[in-house]
Amino acid sequence: MPAGAAPGPAGFRIKNCEIILNDDCNAKCCFCYQPGIEKAARRMPFEAVARALYRGRSEGSWSAYLIGGEITLRDDLPKIVKLARKIGYSSVHVMSNGLKLAEYDYARELVEAGANLFTVSVHGYKAGIHDELVGVKGAFGRVFRAFDNIVGLGAEVRVNHALNRYNFDTVDLLVKKLVSRFGLTDINILFPHYNGMMAKNAGKLKVSVTEAQPHLRRTLELIRRNKFEIEGPLFINFCPCNLPEAAHLMGEWERPRKKMAEEELHYLEGGSEPIYAMKERLCAKNASCRRCVYNKTCMGFEKWYAELFGSGEFSPVLKKPAPFPLELSHSRLKKYSALSQERHGGRA
Repeated sequence: MPAGAAPGPAGFRIKNCEIILNDDCNAKCCFCYQPGIEKAARRMPFEAVARALYRGRSEGSWSAYLIGGEITLRDDLPKIVKLARKIGYSSVHVMSNGLKLAEYDYARELVEAGANLFTVSVHGYKAGIHDELVGVKGAFGRVFRAFDNIVGLGAEVRVNHALNRYNFDTVDLLVKKLVSRFGLTDINILFPHYNGMMAKNAGKLKVSVTEAQPHLRRTLELIRRNKFEIEGPLFINFCPCNLPEAAHLMGEWERPRKKMAEEELHYLEGGSEPIYAMKERLCAKNASCRRCVYNKTCMGFEKWYAELFGSGEFSPVLKKPAPFPLELSHSRLKKYSALSQERHGGRA
């Protein structure tokens, strides 16, 4: 799932109002986990989006996280962004595949409306891999133009990279390219959700955490050796037992405090659900998890994954290892949290 509340340094965390604006998309990603992507597209009416944004603000959310589908297909996206900033969100976060953001005038329209953080997906270190996975010829070049546009307009970029059989062994090459060419250091390496198209295409796309481990460790070494500063969680949808030394670099594996779980809401057409309740509902544990030092806080592994690979790879960590010598900067998290507190009398 997209990132929800992300723990940071003491006193800082993202408090999202996460809204699924639509289901339709202009790409044909063979690994997409959205269950309804091949069905008739749904779009949340603007009035419902506005209600969700207002409710999020009333409950203290300061980050509006707008996701899809591909939300740049909505003609009213600039209007939604402008409303979010008008009612007080210090961070308006747009998730996109980057295809339309390659158009400079459109990217500028969103930034001028108030979008200040963009999550853009890139799934290979070269065009042949990325274009094959997203099913759009020329997509890789358009995504890199999108990066140029967003960075040039003064907004910030987070990168999502979904691991699969086509790209799991070249993660380090992509990270090196993104940092050296664009200075991008907010990179989420996502282990896939085996649902939707990803489940349908699992035969050709599936990769186990055991296969991915050495390549992820090589990526960590690349980051350490080059002294890259990484902004936020590097690994998403992993369990700490997969890379115990990198547990502090992971996101979305910890069971949140009860109050935090109740506050973080995920909106979709027809209702809402606490983000972490939704995530934990998809997870399971095996008998050996009870012996793990992370058992009380870890939500477990995804049931979808266990159906394909079993749960034998998830072995208990009996003693926490020394952490890999890399810390997350959370500089953006600090900045937007501070902005929110300044605007609202010290309350984020």
